[in-house]
Amino acid sequence: MGYRIIDLSVRVEENAGEPAPYKVEQTGHSEGADRFALQFDGSRKDFPDEEFLNMEMITASTHTGTHLDAPLHFGSLSEGRPAASIDQIPLEWCYGDGVVLDVTHKQAGEFIEPEDIEAALTRTGYKLKPLDIVLIRTGADRHWGTPQYLTDYPGMSKEATKLLTERGIRVMGIDSYGFDRPFRDMIGDYKRTGDNAYLFPAHFWGREQTYCHMERMTNLDQLPGAYGFKVACFPIKLGGAGAAWVRAVAIIGDQLAE
Repeated sequence: MGYRIIDLSVRVEENAGEPAPYKVEQTGHSEGADRFALQFDGSRKDFPDEEFLNMEMITASTHTGTHLDAPLHFGSLSEGRPAASIDQIPLEWCYGDGVVLDVTHKQAGEFIEPEDIEAALTRTGYKLKPLDIVLIRTGADRHWGTPQYLTDYPGMSKEATKLLTERGIRVMGIDSYGFDRPFRDMIGDYKRTGDNAYLFPAHFWGREQTYCHMERMTNLDQLPGAYGFKVACFPIKLGGAGAAWVRAVAIIGDQLAE
């Protein structure tokens, strides 16, 4: 039985939409040959085509590019117990039936509320079940690589996130820079009101009910339907980390591939 794969991940790279420092030190094939040849008092001429192996040393945040946030990212405790790091989350959470919820009508800086989630579910005609992987489509990935990527997107409210976790959703994702609203909107509301409930409410919900979310997804508009596909989003196994890079993909079978 055939299938096709749609890439739901952006590249890990330095650009105007990625504020965290990102550095790549690359050792080329010829330079690598010179370096390794020192191990046996040789030279690059000892290697076929006078080339060794290309290598990179990368310095980057675990939140660069498409990544999965573990409960540990949200706080030290989740549901009253030590929060799981990225290498401790169940792999069963990272492969399952996917559903895309379209909230592209929401404006930059707005909350995605429970009624937005319910309305999107009603439009799809899909009934959520535990361990489905829910993908929130805002359309903000069109700004990837530009300064607008950091500011022009809506974010999940605590209540909308709670709605999903209470229906057994343990992994969800969004196609924007962050799962919450942009920093400027959260901080602006906090300064205006003095109410810290405006600061990262969706993230902090993970202290109350255990879940993970993906940020900086893309290509949700390329899926052939709102459901009927699998999502695979296994994170890199970084010991003790609160997040890790992930190559999220949608897997579509014959019945939807044509």
